[in-house]
Amino acid sequence: MNLLRGWLWALALLGLAWAKSYSLERVEQEVYLEADGRVRVVDVRTWRFEGAFREVFLEIDPRRGGQVRFEEASALDDGRPIRYEVQGNRISLTAGPPDPSGNLPVLAENQSRTFRIRYTLTGEVTVARDAALFDRQVLEPFHAAVDSYLLRIHAPQAVPERFRVFIFTGRGRLGTLEFDQAKRVATVQLAPVSQDEFVRARVILDARAFNFRSLNEPRFEQWLKETEAETRAFRERARRLIENQQVPGWAWGLAAGPLGLFLVLAALFTQAYQRYGREPRTEEVGRYYREPAEPIPPGMVPYVMTQTDPGPEMLGRMISATLLDFARRGSVELIRHENTGPLGLFGGTETHFKLVALPEDATGLEIEVWNLLRAVAGQEGVVRPDALKKYFQQHPSLLTSLSRRPRAIYEAAHGKLLDENSGRAAVRWGGWSVGLGFLFLLLSLTLGPILLDRLGEPLWVGVLMGSGVLSGIGLLVMGLLAFNVLTRWMPDKLLNARRWRAYRNFLADFSQMESAPPEHFKMWDYHFVYAAALGVAERYLRNLRQIARRRPEVMTAPRWIPGSPGQAAQVASSHDMLEQISRMTGGLEQITRNLESLERALKPSSGGAGGGFGGSSSGGSSGGGGSSGAR
Repeated sequence: MNLLRGWLWALALLGLAWAKSYSLERVEQEVYLEADGRVRVVDVRTWRFEGAFREVFLEIDPRRGGQVRFEEASALDDGRPIRYEVQGNRISLTAGPPDPSGNLPVLAENQSRTFRIRYTLTGEVTVARDAALFDRQVLEPFHAAVDSYLLRIHAPQAVPERFRVFIFTGRGRLGTLEFDQAKRVATVQLAPVSQDEFVRARVILDARAFNFRSLNEPRFEQWLKETEAETRAFRERARRLIENQQVPGWAWGLAAGPLGLFLVLAALFTQAYQRYGREPRTEEVGRYYREPAEPIPPGMVPYVMTQTDPGPEMLGRMISATLLDFARRGSVELIRHENTGPLGLFGGTETHFKLVALPEDATGLEIEVWNLLRAVAGQEGVVRPDALKKYFQQHPSLLTSLSRRPRAIYEAAHGKLLDENSGRAAVRWGGWSVGLGFLFLLLSLTLGPILLDRLGEPLWVGVLMGSGVLSGIGLLVMGLLAFNVLTRWMPDKLLNARRWRAYRNFLADFSQMESAPPEHFKMWDYHFVYAAALGVAERYLRNLRQIARRRPEVMTAPRWIPGSPGQAAQVASSHDMLEQISRMTGGLEQITRNLESLERALKPSSGGAGGGFGGSSSGGSSGGGGSSGAR
């Protein structure tokens, strides 16, 4: 069962990490080349969101010397209305302004949304004496994966004799390029486009389509030769890409190695769990147990109920329960103290603790707590909650050192809580699995990209990388599981831990306490101390109040409670006595809260014209670029 819960826990974490994602179902770009050299762009994108997202952004990098001016952004669907904000070259789309805490409202959640963004670029067109050139990465180099991409390039006017369009992509993709009958609009379609794969358009036009000149010399032949050279490089790259899509048999065998090793280790890990991780059989305890599981100091109880040492987390509860037990045994006197705030406002009642004498039968843990209290107490031997907190602030290392003592003292007197053989198996399996997992990930993520770059991105390298990454993640998860599931209790300690949990259920359940015999309430004071140690003191007191109203004859007020008459209580006095206990526990709870907050603070702080398709790994001489995304 522990192993199953561990695997489910690990899968849940991985699921949470992968739950939020986004992609682009379709991108449609209308690029209008104006006669004065401006470039107007209408960009329509359909985003697919998995999870909740609050912002979509697009950042445009113009050519050096050029500018971008965003003109409009709108939603083309029935979703939430949007607002947009422009900061320099970046436009962001949100559902509204942030709230007072700075959080943006949700723009989209588990749905598809379509947005249109209009902007104008300057400085993107170069016009020589005989030709004009527009060369830009029209789809930015940093973006989500695109299922379908469409680009339309509109010339300033029909120029059938000289309208050439060449398309270059980051992965040398082939698509379709068509011109309308008037030879004024070129339409490009690609499906799909990978994440962070740019699409670059290199367009050569007749200079007569523009009403200005950038260069007073011919450039058509030069630009055409440059483009043809890039196209030849594309064809060679495309040929290599096609060849690299074939995965040889030996590569499949090599890729099966890491996955096979992981599967073998997973099978051996399951056997190790059967041997070391399965909890021993003990007698049935049931949901309720009416007495403490074993005769140990109440402050020690929170440290023997879990396989992992709770450390400073339970230190406040340990000290509070020990103080209560000292008071029950007559070693500490509880003193109610009225605090008067400024001008009589914000005052309150808290409990102070006057040290009387160390119990003769004090255990090692109780002696250490007593010595701490003596160090904190003033000249009159009184311990105040604020003084205790201040003492820990002045001695921060004491938090860690003292929190290690309860479990160590218990094991020295009563034996080990956990099976040492299972502990050694957990360290051994955890260390090897985590080490191999990191090694597989390191080799896959460092050597893989190097091989892809040098060998022309063959598919078999990607298969090897995927095998190594999946095996590495699996080994890391198995290693983390080993530290949790390959440990088990000693049989008698597991029985006691189950009894402590059943005892806590009994103290917190009114129906069980109501059916308890009268003897239970004659000795209820030590039950209350253990309820404080088990973290159910308030519920236990609430149950006592109800019993006092229904069965006042069974209630006896302990003498150590301030103002207690020490005799059988009537309904009214039972109520008063319980109210006194409630006020007294308020001071103890404040100590616990102070210690827990202090512990958290000390923690060390995630065409007819012409054209065609080309490819380039760097974008060639194109201008522009940018990025888009969502969060």
